[in-house]
Amino acid sequence: MNFLVISGAPKTGKTTSINIIAEWLTTGLTADINGNPFPSFLPNSEEEYNDFSIVIHRLGKKIIIHSATDDKKCMNGLIKKLKQNSDADVVITSCRDIDWQRDYFTARIKPFATFFLESPLGKIPRKNEERLAAAKKWHKETLLLLHQHILSNTPYHL
Repeated sequence: MNFLVISGAPKTGKTTSINIIAEWLTTGLTADINGNPFPSFLPNSEEEYNDFSIVIHRLGKKIIIHSATDDKKCMNGLIKKLKQNSDADVVITSCRDIDWQRDYFTARIKPFATFFLESPLGKIPRKNEERLAAAKKWHKETLLLLHQHILSNTPYHL
């Protein structure tokens, strides 16, 4: 399985990035591999993105997209999905940057990977709210282009 892992500290945009990637990858699709409709990949009324876990087929590849790995329950859910879909080609998920969550992820999830690439995220501090909004918009748009480029090329080919 080829992993793309969006990693970073809490509140750096991991879930946001994964939702935006999922929205891109599910364009033109109507349901997951079990026929279930997709969750919304758009921010809610509080401008926050929701966590989700789906399995899709795109361009002949089986893809697991699992946004939350904040605690053991979330990571164990991913492990279960990896075991149930051992024929998956690509896994897109998240990982915390340090502490026990990273150790748990590294010990239990990373062994499923034949290729493992991390896209590290950092916080964007701005004191001026208008400049912060502009910086966050630039960050989301630039990350999507970077992730589209990565996922469109070797070894993912999406």
